[in-house]
Amino acid sequence: MPKKTLRPAIMPAIMPLIILITMDIIKEIEILYNQLPQVACRGCGQCCVSPTTTLAEFIFLMHHMQNVVPQPIIEEFIFASPHVNTVHEGNIDCSLLRQSKCTVHPWRSGACRLFGIPSLDELGVSNLVSCFNNISVTSGQYDKPFIMQWLDSLVLLNKSLYSFGKEPYFIYGFNLECWLDIYFDELIADEVFCQIRNIMKQHFDLSAFAPRYAPKTGLKDKIDKINILTMLIDTGDKDSIRDLCISIRDDYPLTGTYFTKEAETFLTALE
Repeated sequence: MPKKTLRPAIMPAIMPLIILITMDIIKEIEILYNQLPQVACRGCGQCCVSPTTTLAEFIFLMHHMQNVVPQPIIEEFIFASPHVNTVHEGNIDCSLLRQSKCTVHPWRSGACRLFGIPSLDELGVSNLVSCFNNISVTSGQYDKPFIMQWLDSLVLLNKSLYSFGKEPYFIYGFNLECWLDIYFDELIADEVFCQIRNIMKQHFDLSAFAPRYAPKTGLKDKIDKINILTMLIDTGDKDSIRDLCISIRDDYPLTGTYFTKEAETFLTALE
């Protein structure tokens, strides 16, 4: 009985706070997205891989999907089986694309909005792919200093949410499928991932899909191997470290580029 009498008294105080927090994130991301230049995109869909997004951007996307996008598209997105993209190495096909058209175009990620902007080539990002159609910027600022400043602002916003720079994970961003795995798979139980899961659940509710959801990227296994790797580093067991790094780098294509650079760094140090 005490639980039943306390719950109605507590919930009205909590829910407005959650809504306020959510709207603050939505507003901040909208402000950042509105600062980006406009491009003359032909809508060919050739660049439409599952984008790497920050947590704040994923919250922004899911908030609008739940409020605007038709339920069948949401279900397709959540339960779609990911496929490795055959053109863009280290990426998977975007499950939000229908007949070469983006179903969430107004709320697409910063990575999608920035794609093809010429100044990105000056950032020194390894394996960065440019637009096949050489799209042009039609309005707005897009020089390298502006893009760097914009990215810094996005980093600061995410720092207000969670400790994404915490070792050994350095979770700056994930593809959409990994974010879904983190949300649904409670076996991904390391502290930082639990923190991220709780943040997501404060901002949007996908609980209705939980009974039917099956992890799709292998992220948990990769995280487990990262944990083992961190314990092995001080042992001097070079063969085991090398084998583990190769597995982390090569065996989980559906997790995108997550921790691949770190694994490469360890492999280089062993040479």
